Amino acid sequence: MDFLFNDLALTSLLSGAKNTLLLTAASMPLAVVVGLLLAWMRMSRHRWLSWPAAAYIEVIRGTPLLVQVYLVYFSLAQVGQELNTKLLTLDAFTTGIICLAANYAAYEAEILRAGLEAVDKGQREAALSIGLSERQAFGIIVLPQAFRIVVPPLINDLIAMLKDSCLISVIGVPELLDRAKSIGKERSTTAQMMVAAAVLYLIMSLACYMLGKYLEKRLKVQGAHELHVEQVHGH
Repeated sequence: MDFLFNDLALTSLLSGAKNTLLLTAASMPLAVVVGLLLAWMRMSRHRWLSWPAAAYIEVIRGTPLLVQVYLVYFSLAQVGQELNTKLLTLDAFTTGIICLAANYAAYEAEILRAGLEAVDKGQREAALSIGLSERQAFGIIVLPQAFRIVVPPLINDLIAMLKDSCLISVIGVPELLDRAKSIGKERSTTAQMMVAAAVLYLIMSLACYMLGKYLEKRLKVQGAHELHVEQVHGH
């Protein structure tokens, strides 16, 4: 691995890894928030809410992320030119965040919907019976319990997004894969740089996995404590 440490190759790779983490850190929270909104719409009794959400989820999940990246990056810019506005011309990094968040929101929506539906309906009814509003019952009682259920699949998607972020390199974002390809092409060490990039992706993925296990453990402890408090008050 001397080719990594005898010059600036490692620094460049770490810079790319930093951009990969930034893409993921910015995109995943947005995906969860939008996914929660989509899940709420999907569960609505009103068709004017549930149908658009269902259509969005199916279209996004049925088309490749790479195609979505190209469409947003190039098509929006062309539309902006036709409308004589620069508001639709996005830089590559912003486009990457939007595309990753929009794509994964469709998957998070189904995960969150399953989590919300897994919470006993009696929990919501009990919350309403003690005077909480629908919004309070959802935010204080239902959502935290659903979140405990969906942490493992959310972490799996976080790791998947971390790896899928390499697709954003096609529009020139200097993330890890882009840096590895550039250095490998410049120095005729493509195979070695791909191995180095794979190692860094593995390290970041393992860090996400450990974060997920930590959150899962904390939430289980918190849930057990809340259950104990409820039992004490019940007696």
